[in-house]
Amino acid sequence: MPEIYRGKQETISQYEGEKDFKEKYARLGKKITDNVKTKIGGVKATDPEYWGLREVLTEEEVDIGLTMKLRKWYSFDDLYKKNQKQFSREKFKEVLDLMCVHGIVEYDYGDHYDDNGPTQKERGEIRYRLSFFVPGSAELFNSSVDRVDKAPPVASFFERMTFLPLEHITSMVRPGGDGIGMHVIPVEKEVSMHNEALDIEKISYWLKKYEGHLSAGICSCRYSRAKLGEGCTDDVNDWCIQVGDMADYTVETGRAHYITTEEALDILKRAEENGYVHQTTNIDGEDHIFDICNCNVQICNALRTSQLYNTRNMSKSAYTAEVDRGKCVACNRCVEICPAGAIKLGQKLCDKNGKEIAYPKQILPDKIRWGKYAWDENYRDTIRVNTHRTGTSPCKAACPAHVPVQGYLQMAKEGRYDEALALIKRENPFPAICGRVCNKLCEDACTRGTIDKPVSIDEVKKFLAERDLHADTRYVPRKIINNLTGEWKQKIAIIGGGPAGLSCAYYLAERGYHPTVFEKNEKPGGMMTYGIPTYKLQKDVIEAEIDIIRELGAEIRCGVEVGKDITIQELKKQGYQAFYIAIGCQGGRLPGVANETAEGTDIAVRFLKEALSNPDQKMDGNVIVVGGGNVAIDCARTAHRFHPDSVSMFCLESRETMPASKQEIAEAEEEDIAIRAGWGPKEVLVDDKGHVNGIVFKKCLSTIDPETGAFSPKYD
Repeated sequence: MPEIYRGKQETISQYEGEKDFKEKYARLGKKITDNVKTKIGGVKATDPEYWGLREVLTEEEVDIGLTMKLRKWYSFDDLYKKNQKQFSREKFKEVLDLMCVHGIVEYDYGDHYDDNGPTQKERGEIRYRLSFFVPGSAELFNSSVDRVDKAPPVASFFERMTFLPLEHITSMVRPGGDGIGMHVIPVEKEVSMHNEALDIEKISYWLKKYEGHLSAGICSCRYSRAKLGEGCTDDVNDWCIQVGDMADYTVETGRAHYITTEEALDILKRAEENGYVHQTTNIDGEDHIFDICNCNVQICNALRTSQLYNTRNMSKSAYTAEVDRGKCVACNRCVEICPAGAIKLGQKLCDKNGKEIAYPKQILPDKIRWGKYAWDENYRDTIRVNTHRTGTSPCKAACPAHVPVQGYLQMAKEGRYDEALALIKRENPFPAICGRVCNKLCEDACTRGTIDKPVSIDEVKKFLAERDLHADTRYVPRKIINNLTGEWKQKIAIIGGGPAGLSCAYYLAERGYHPTVFEKNEKPGGMMTYGIPTYKLQKDVIEAEIDIIRELGAEIRCGVEVGKDITIQELKKQGYQAFYIAIGCQGGRLPGVANETAEGTDIAVRFLKEALSNPDQKMDGNVIVVGGGNVAIDCARTAHRFHPDSVSMFCLESRETMPASKQEIAEAEEEDIAIRAGWGPKEVLVDDKGHVNGIVFKKCLSTIDPETGAFSPKYD
């Protein structure tokens, strides 16, 4: 999705381009901005430096701001001396306090900290400064929900001031960020396992230094980008941690609340679980920060400066991750969670033809003349591309669920059964079910099959998934919730309790929601329950895997048909805010011949469902099944269990091209089911009571049009 700047009408400022131009606002904007264009050419009414300030500041605040130098500390008395001709001392204090509340002015108490924490018990003298726009006032204008809701255009102001000043200079930024914006801090426990680290690269160092002066408040990026119409699913509260005197400032101006070191560590841990990036402020030298942000690349204005402009130094960490090729099993976990999309899956050794792969390298700004053509406006989508164009392991690519087959095979080989099962369930909540009915496309694609036989992938999956059938060994994933206040309260309705609906419930519950599944049948599972015969898939296997979804917190209501027993409008009145429609494909397609709906005929879906509800029924006479796929074989083998005189299958395709798998065909013939290939129905015959008593077939010569490739049967 390309970058957007104005997603909603409410974020357009009423002051943008106003004819009643307030020159003093433009002068203050020019003083603060680091946008070269407006710094040199001046600020106009159409520029965010103008209308952003107009949205928030009174003229009295602007007057005081014009007497201050940028980022220079002033005592109250020194600043009052500059403004005493215009204000009484009391009025000046009132306006200055308002400037601090708005965020155009910051204050601190002298910044008395060293490596071991605060150096004095009593607060120092308060001092004030005019801050940058970013980090600074543009961010502080967006630092609470009520501030943004009161003046929505400040969201556009913040977005513009992280964009316009940087678009011309990011390509010149050296490693480390050149004191611009933010600095990425690695996950400390991962660094300490393998490397030495400077104190300033450790979160624990900063928490110790500012102990007792920590606060947490909303993430300005998360809320402002949501206001622009391009937010993410995170709750906005408490992801940003302020430290030192900035913590005191944010609490005292109604932006945040104090937290303990333990609470800060919990926030940081939860951020790491969600794959967020730790960033510290980078503009005051190596011994001072005022923020620790936990950034989501989907909406972070700071991370955007490297991703959008394709200039990695803007957010480059001091550490570079390296892959141990000997240990990597290509499980894809690091690829999926990497916020910058820095890792891609490929071939470990060569492609399946033995050719060594040459992977592309990232072009850096210091190699060519940089410009818009080198930007990546679609970076949110780009970083989600998990593989190189050459692809990855054939088994994973062939799997309809894209389960990392090679990863769980290696884990199983090493005896890491729980990890292997967890890896499967990241992509497929029903491994035990699929282990029994999977059509094994992964094995068809397995390159080992070009030598002798493919790896028995499905049997390994079935073995691992057996753990899910027992309460003491089954895998229930730990919830990873992007909400620091607890699990989500929003009510979500899932209409349909088949594989799609239950998968939706599984992944929503894993993220901390409590969805409700509405299923019209007596049991959940959809086609897993009602469409797959019991001889192939035992119902206790289905129940065992559905029980895990219940344990995660999903509610399943059976016997409720939405649209008949209750409507979506009624569900909305009950507080449901989101709906996932997963009603499936429950019908069948008839061949379009005479008497095709006569008594004694049926479609596969209905027949298999009724067979489950009446497993002891008897069938008289001969049974004809029209079709050549796996479902047709399911019907034939199910009918065989009801003891008719005979069961025969007729299909359009030849024996070599009929869609049923070879294994299914062999199992059907072992049960004396006759398979007649190359025949299509012409007419269903009925007796004088309208009951079927025969069927006429015609010879099918071909099923596919050679010119178009479309399904177009031709008959003799």
